[in-house]
Amino acid sequence: MKRFFSNPKLILALRIIVGLLFIYASVDKIIDPESFSDIIDNYRFSPVALSNLAALILPWIELIAGLGLISGIYLEGSNLLLMGLIVFFIFLMSRALVLGINTHCGCGLPSIGVLKDDPRAELFRRIIEDFIYLCMLGLVQMKIVQNKKVIEHESF
Repeated sequence: MKRFFSNPKLILALRIIVGLLFIYASVDKIIDPESFSDIIDNYRFSPVALSNLAALILPWIELIAGLGLISGIYLEGSNLLLMGLIVFFIFLMSRALVLGINTHCGCGLPSIGVLKDDPRAELFRRIIEDFIYLCMLGLVQMKIVQNKKVIEHESF
């Protein structure tokens, strides 16, 4: 089992899947930051000015980190940054769910099936998805750390 989860092909596939996901999710936000700012504001977590600033900056961070995850350039930094973003997204969506705030997650991905009409169920599904993406990036991080240990061991 350990071999399976540290397989370089699996790790590359996970990097590509999550990287493409973040790249895809960033495009609409980059094109229409005003709509993204409204979604951020619906979470009632920050002042409007901060929501506007986040709507301008966050999609570019997602795009660059997604590209870094796929290309391997600044791999560890990109991976850790995306893990941190996902943890923050899980926190925001969980908070919205607990407070009864009906809002779209803001991830830029389409809703599916019957959940389109139930914002709370959709948020819950997105939280589960984000936990899965977090686990995927956790496996990538474990491989990064494992490779660093091998390099350090070989340098002695």
